[in-house]
Amino acid sequence: MNEFLYQLGWILKGYESLIVLWFLVTQLPKHGWSLFYARGKDLKSLQLHEMHSCFITILCFGLSHLYGSEIEQYLLSLQFEQVYRIRVFYAGMIGNLFLFIAMLTIAHRMKGCLFSQTARFCLYAKFTVITLIFIQLLARGYFDYHELSPIYTIGVWSCNIIAVTAMSIYPIRQTLAYFKQRTEAA
Repeated sequence: MNEFLYQLGWILKGYESLIVLWFLVTQLPKHGWSLFYARGKDLKSLQLHEMHSCFITILCFGLSHLYGSEIEQYLLSLQFEQVYRIRVFYAGMIGNLFLFIAMLTIAHRMKGCLFSQTARFCLYAKFTVITLIFIQLLARGYFDYHELSPIYTIGVWSCNIIAVTAMSIYPIRQTLAYFKQRTEAA
Protein backbone atom coordinates (compact mmCIF):
# COMPACT_ATOMS: atom_id res chain seq x y z
CA MET A 1 0.00 0.00 0.00
CA ASN A 2 2.84 2.41 0.85
CA GLU A 3 4.40 1.83 -2.58
CA PHE A 4 1.05 2.59 -4.27
CA LEU A 5 0.69 5.83 -2.29
CA TYR A 6 4.29 6.74 -3.13
CA GLN A 7 3.54 6.32 -6.85
CA LEU A 8 0.27 8.23 -6.47
CA GLY A 9 2.28 10.99 -4.83
CA TRP A 10 4.42 11.27 -7.95
CA ILE A 11 1.28 11.66 -10.04
CA LEU A 12 0.26 14.53 -7.76
CA LYS A 13 3.74 16.06 -8.15
CA GLY A 14 3.35 15.78 -11.93
CA TYR A 15 0.08 17.69 -11.76
CA GLU A 16 1.74 20.34 -9.58
CA SER A 17 4.45 20.61 -12.26
CA LEU A 18 1.75 21.20 -14.87
CA ILE A 19 0.44 24.12 -12.80
CA VAL A 20 3.95 25.60 -12.60
CA LEU A 21 4.30 25.08 -16.36
CA TRP A 22 0.98 26.88 -16.89
CA PHE A 23 2.34 29.87 -14.97
CA LEU A 24 5.55 29.87 -16.99
CA VAL A 25 3.78 29.54 -20.35
CA THR A 26 0.96 32.01 -19.75
CA GLN A 27 2.21 34.52 -17.19
CA LEU A 28 5.93 34.76 -17.98
CA PRO A 29 5.37 36.23 -21.47
CA LYS A 30 2.81 38.67 -20.07
CA HIS A 31 4.71 39.79 -16.98
CA GLY A 32 8.30 38.93 -17.91
CA TRP A 33 10.82 38.37 -15.18
CA SER A 34 8.71 40.43 -12.78
CA LEU A 35 6.96 37.11 -12.13
CA PHE A 36 10.08 36.21 -10.16
CA TYR A 37 11.49 39.58 -9.12
CA ALA A 38 8.53 41.95 -8.55
CA ARG A 39 8.27 43.43 -5.08
CA GLY A 40 5.43 44.99 -3.09
CA LYS A 41 5.75 48.43 -4.66
CA ASP A 42 5.55 46.88 -8.16
CA LEU A 43 2.33 45.01 -7.34
CA LYS A 44 -0.17 47.76 -7.93
CA SER A 45 -3.40 45.74 -7.96
CA LEU A 46 -5.00 42.95 -5.99
CA GLN A 47 -4.95 40.80 -9.15
CA LEU A 48 -1.15 41.05 -9.30
CA HIS A 49 -0.90 40.22 -5.60
CA GLU A 50 -3.11 37.18 -6.15
CA MET A 51 -1.15 36.00 -9.19
CA HIS A 52 2.23 36.36 -7.46
CA SER A 53 0.93 34.73 -4.28
CA CYS A 54 -0.46 31.77 -6.22
CA PHE A 55 2.83 31.39 -8.08
CA ILE A 56 4.85 31.51 -4.84
CA THR A 57 2.47 29.01 -3.25
CA ILE A 58 2.68 26.46 -6.05
CA LEU A 59 6.48 26.74 -6.17
CA CYS A 60 6.83 26.29 -2.41
CA PHE A 61 4.26 23.49 -2.32
CA GLY A 62 5.90 21.67 -5.21
CA LEU A 63 9.38 21.97 -3.72
CA SER A 64 8.09 20.83 -0.36
CA HIS A 65 6.46 17.78 -1.90
CA LEU A 66 9.51 17.01 -3.99
CA TYR A 67 12.05 16.96 -1.19
CA GLY A 68 9.49 15.85 1.43
CA SER A 69 8.71 12.56 -0.28
CA GLU A 70 12.40 11.75 -0.56
CA ILE A 71 12.98 12.64 3.10
CA GLU A 72 10.02 10.43 3.96
CA GLN A 73 11.50 7.48 2.06
CA TYR A 74 14.87 8.03 3.71
CA LEU A 75 13.35 8.15 7.20
CA LEU A 76 11.42 4.97 6.48
CA SER A 77 14.63 3.21 5.45
CA LEU A 78 16.49 3.95 8.69
CA GLN A 79 17.55 0.79 10.48
CA PHE A 80 16.92 1.05 14.19
CA GLU A 81 14.28 -0.03 16.66
CA GLN A 82 10.72 0.34 15.30
CA VAL A 83 9.43 2.69 18.00
CA TYR A 84 12.35 5.09 17.51
CA ARG A 85 11.98 4.95 13.74
CA ILE A 86 8.29 5.87 14.12
CA ARG A 87 9.16 8.81 16.36
CA VAL A 88 11.91 10.07 14.05
CA PHE A 89 9.69 9.66 11.00
CA TYR A 90 6.77 11.68 12.34
CA ALA A 91 9.02 14.31 13.91
CA GLY A 92 10.81 14.66 10.57
CA MET A 93 7.53 15.07 8.73
CA ILE A 94 6.40 17.75 11.17
CA GLY A 95 9.71 19.55 10.63
CA ASN A 96 9.27 19.31 6.86
CA LEU A 97 5.81 20.86 7.06
CA PHE A 98 7.00 23.68 9.29
CA LEU A 99 9.75 24.27 6.73
CA PHE A 100 7.08 24.62 4.03
CA ILE A 101 5.13 27.09 6.17
CA ALA A 102 8.28 29.09 6.89
CA MET A 103 9.31 29.03 3.22
CA LEU A 104 5.88 30.24 2.09
CA THR A 105 5.68 32.97 4.72
CA ILE A 106 9.21 34.22 4.10
CA ALA A 107 8.69 34.24 0.32
CA HIS A 108 5.53 36.33 0.73
CA ARG A 109 7.30 38.71 3.11
CA MET A 110 10.32 39.09 0.83
CA LYS A 111 8.13 39.70 -2.19
CA GLY A 112 5.85 42.01 -0.22
CA CYS A 113 2.66 40.50 -1.55
CA LEU A 114 -0.54 39.64 0.24
CA PHE A 115 -1.55 36.06 0.97
CA SER A 116 -4.06 34.91 -1.61
CA GLN A 117 -6.95 32.63 -0.79
CA THR A 118 -4.95 29.82 -2.40
CA ALA A 119 -2.01 30.41 -0.06
CA ARG A 120 -4.31 30.47 2.94
CA PHE A 121 -6.01 27.21 1.91
CA CYS A 122 -2.60 25.56 1.55
CA LEU A 123 -1.52 26.83 4.97
CA TYR A 124 -4.73 25.60 6.58
CA ALA A 125 -4.32 22.22 4.90
CA LYS A 126 -0.73 21.92 6.09
CA PHE A 127 -1.64 22.90 9.65
CA THR A 128 -4.29 20.17 9.56
CA VAL A 129 -1.69 17.68 8.32
CA ILE A 130 0.69 18.74 11.11
CA THR A 131 -2.08 18.06 13.61
CA LEU A 132 -2.74 14.62 12.12
CA ILE A 133 0.97 13.79 12.13
CA PHE A 134 1.31 14.93 15.74
CA ILE A 135 -1.63 12.70 16.72
CA GLN A 136 0.04 9.78 14.91
CA LEU A 137 3.34 10.55 16.65
CA LEU A 138 1.65 10.38 20.03
CA ALA A 139 -0.52 7.36 19.22
CA ARG A 140 2.06 5.20 17.44
CA GLY A 141 5.32 6.49 18.86
CA TYR A 142 4.43 6.79 22.53
CA PHE A 143 1.28 4.72 23.15
CA ASP A 144 1.88 1.95 20.57
CA TYR A 145 -1.66 2.45 19.23
CA HIS A 146 -1.77 1.81 15.47
CA GLU A 147 -5.51 1.86 14.76
CA LEU A 148 -5.59 5.51 13.62
CA SER A 149 -3.48 4.83 10.51
CA PRO A 150 -6.43 4.69 8.05
CA ILE A 151 -7.79 7.99 9.40
CA TYR A 152 -4.31 9.50 9.16
CA THR A 153 -3.82 8.34 5.57
CA ILE A 154 -7.24 9.52 4.41
CA GLY A 155 -6.82 12.84 6.25
CA VAL A 156 -3.38 13.60 4.83
CA TRP A 157 -4.40 12.69 1.28
CA SER A 158 -7.60 14.74 1.60
CA CYS A 159 -5.65 17.78 2.77
CA ASN A 160 -3.16 17.42 -0.09
CA ILE A 161 -5.95 17.07 -2.65
CA ILE A 162 -7.72 20.12 -1.21
CA ALA A 163 -4.49 22.13 -1.39
CA VAL A 164 -3.79 21.08 -4.99
CA THR A 165 -7.39 21.84 -5.92
CA ALA A 166 -7.03 25.30 -4.38
CA MET A 167 -3.85 25.82 -6.41
CA SER A 168 -5.70 24.75 -9.57
CA ILE A 169 -8.45 27.34 -9.20
CA TYR A 170 -6.38 30.36 -10.30
CA PRO A 171 -5.09 28.80 -13.55
CA ILE A 172 -8.52 27.40 -14.39
CA ARG A 173 -10.23 30.72 -13.70
CA GLN A 174 -7.67 32.63 -15.82
CA THR A 175 -7.88 30.13 -18.68
CA LEU A 176 -11.69 30.31 -18.73
CA ALA A 177 -11.53 34.13 -18.71
CA TYR A 178 -9.09 34.01 -21.66
CA PHE A 179 -11.40 31.77 -23.69
CA LYS A 180 -14.42 33.90 -22.80
CA GLN A 181 -12.55 37.01 -23.92
CA ARG A 182 -11.58 35.34 -27.22
CA THR A 183 -15.18 34.21 -27.80
CA GLU A 184 -16.51 37.72 -27.21
CA ALA A 185 -13.88 39.20 -29.52
CA ALA A 186 -14.80 36.81 -32.35
